[in-house]
Amino acid sequence: MNIIIEQFLQYLMIDLGLSTNTTSAYRNDLNQFFTSIDKNNDSINYTKVITRENINRYIKIMQKKQYAATTISRKIASIKSFVSYLEEEGILFENVTKSVETPRKGLSIPNTLSIDNILSILDYLKSDTSLIGIRNLTMIELLYATGMRVSEIINLNLNDISIEQQHLRCTGKGSKQRIVPIYSSIATLLSTYINFTRPKLVTKKLSDMKTVFVNSRGAKLTRQSIWLLTKEIVHATKIKSFSPHTLRHSFATHLLEGGASLRNVQDLLGHSNISTTQIYTHINDNKLLEIYDKSLQR
Repeated sequence: MNIIIEQFLQYLMIDLGLSTNTTSAYRNDLNQFFTSIDKNNDSINYTKVITRENINRYIKIMQKKQYAATTISRKIASIKSFVSYLEEEGILFENVTKSVETPRKGLSIPNTLSIDNILSILDYLKSDTSLIGIRNLTMIELLYATGMRVSEIINLNLNDISIEQQHLRCTGKGSKQRIVPIYSSIATLLSTYINFTRPKLVTKKLSDMKTVFVNSRGAKLTRQSIWLLTKEIVHATKIKSFSPHTLRHSFATHLLEGGASLRNVQDLLGHSNISTTQIYTHINDNKLLEIYDKSLQR
């Protein structure tokens, strides 16, 4: 299968924390769609074949085969997710799926972690005082402190960080850059890692490596490494909803709960459209209802 689809599936599994079964369903949905256009879909030109006409044609094929409305909706949702990914990566410049109508589904509200969950994860990571343990603690706390994506943190370079000014430059999807502030304790943690821990991991052979987070051999960290760390944390803390993207969701939710404006959170997350950020207001609505029920129930 095309390498871009494989990268998308990796993003689903590692960044979003989706299960193997769910990721396989995405793979099958995309494979079926592209096969409906061209049976030899290994060399597909996405900019040419992902059109409203082809998607609507695929919907008609499924309707002709008497697929259930929920099945059609799921398969088109898979295509829409893939197209959004291509748009954010700068591979497609127009999201043609926005005007494609499918059976309505309920709003999907992202999982978030409580402050206690966050502290439990950090406490677990603090128990490992090895070089890799210090790296893991710094990386996971930075993910929560900035709302960065996995792809952004593994590509973070030394010259992107200003400890003195307490901010970093983050290069997001489509090579869009944004400045994200960092609080003093994570700035101190980063400084310790960069100045004392990282030099012990980077070998002379890789001394020119500019990537902030490296593996035990001093090479650039991979998504797979973070996925393995995620599995370890879930196993140790029993917090099953944990994933790097859950930290991103938690970052946004906790900021809004603390009084930050939706526009500020949009800027910090690097969302092109504020409607993407508005999903977090629904989480706050749910929290408000819980408080309301506890306060007023008799």
